[in-house]
Amino acid sequence: MKHIKFLLPSFVCIAAAVSLVSCDNDDLHIGGLDGDGLLGSDGNVVYVTDALGTAETPTFSINGSGSFNIYAQTTKGINGNCSVTFNYDAAALDAYNEANKTSYPALPPEMLSLSNNGVVSFVSGALKSDALTVTVSGNGQLDPAKEYALPLSYTVANGTSVGGANSMIVLVRDFSTFPGSDKTYNGNPGMKVIGVFEVNDENPLNAIGFTLKDSGKQLFDMVVLFSANINVNPATGAPYIKCNENVQALLDNADKYIRPLQERGIKVILGILGNHDRAGISTLDDNSCKLFAQEVKIMCDNYKLDGVFLDDEYTDYAGAASGKYPGFVPQSSEACSRMAYEIKKAQPERLVLSYRYEALFTGVEIDGQQPGEFFDYVLNDYWVTSDPTSTYPGLRQDQAGTGSWNCSDWSKCIPSSSAWTQRFSLTGMREEGYGALMIFNFKCSPDYWMTSYIVNDLGKVAHDFYDAELQYDGVYYKKDWN
Repeated sequence: MKHIKFLLPSFVCIAAAVSLVSCDNDDLHIGGLDGDGLLGSDGNVVYVTDALGTAETPTFSINGSGSFNIYAQTTKGINGNCSVTFNYDAAALDAYNEANKTSYPALPPEMLSLSNNGVVSFVSGALKSDALTVTVSGNGQLDPAKEYALPLSYTVANGTSVGGANSMIVLVRDFSTFPGSDKTYNGNPGMKVIGVFEVNDENPLNAIGFTLKDSGKQLFDMVVLFSANINVNPATGAPYIKCNENVQALLDNADKYIRPLQERGIKVILGILGNHDRAGISTLDDNSCKLFAQEVKIMCDNYKLDGVFLDDEYTDYAGAASGKYPGFVPQSSEACSRMAYEIKKAQPERLVLSYRYEALFTGVEIDGQQPGEFFDYVLNDYWVTSDPTSTYPGLRQDQAGTGSWNCSDWSKCIPSSSAWTQRFSLTGMREEGYGALMIFNFKCSPDYWMTSYIVNDLGKVAHDFYDAELQYDGVYYKKDWN
């Protein structure tokens, strides 16, 4: 794994007062924002940030080969067309080492590639350019005991006129292992952040770009692939796991979509959801639960998954209760608990998560074991403020989750909404001993209007849960499997 740091403030500001023939702005300047006399007469300046808008030492975690995004920004909108060009510049490192009395070795240029030949553009009126994707391919050739410097210079142009150049240094370090996702707060185990991805639309790899700045730890502890279904096999009449084409594509290409998450310490959990027939999380009799648990184990074994997420919705409860079909029973918390018990019994090393909804609102004792022994985490629905330990005997507080988000619902389901903060507090969850936070339908696509709010709220999670600063690499993985 690598940590990459942008070192901007002191060295960049040396050249900040170089004015540019520029982008149809008479007095556009390039450089930092933290010195005197850096702004042109119109108050505009070009500077460079990471995806979070941070201009000082953002840190990126990549392994061997990896990418991160940087952006040019202005304090005022650009008038007309404008571009910024980045180039590898060994002389910039010489000047940096001399000015700072350092001796960083240069990252070999053959390990570096820049998107669009290093050119980013502003549209007229924009404060932020499109992304420059920087890809570093160390491939195990870098000494893990050393930090290497990636020197870049950048210039601003308005099509034909090129202004003065400025420079930036990126520090690259190659670690032999990932730091994982296990986080702490004041020396105690930290809360778990569980991202539920609607994989019909979203690529679960988008979880990996969120890390804690100083430790490199992954922000997300678990990713739920939402969702496989429990359905009736038309040939046998028994329940089975049905995967639509999107879930199946991720499973069939696990090396691309699942292993990178697991390599970083993120557990990958398969969602199991009712699907409009009588088979459901809460409608199987004891024997059917045992048989279905074996099918779940085979699925987890075959695809090397870390557990399941049980969601009791969208089942034909009336059909299950009709008495017409052997193996099915009326909806009940007992049936839900039996299913979880049998799944945990079949594969105790894997996780069983419960979305506290429908019959899963309550857990009951099964064969002398309390629900806290076979449910690893119980997660509240979005608006529910009651404590899951009150309806799941034996459940520890650190196995319970509240304050869940829904990233497709601004009105009440993310911390940027006052409706959410009126009911929940991130700091309060931690202080009360809750152990998990569910974030449903996680999205971070560049064209999604709520992305900036969601990313900002994840920064609050990093701060309030772990007393840490969030680092986001800004890389977006599209759905590319069909």
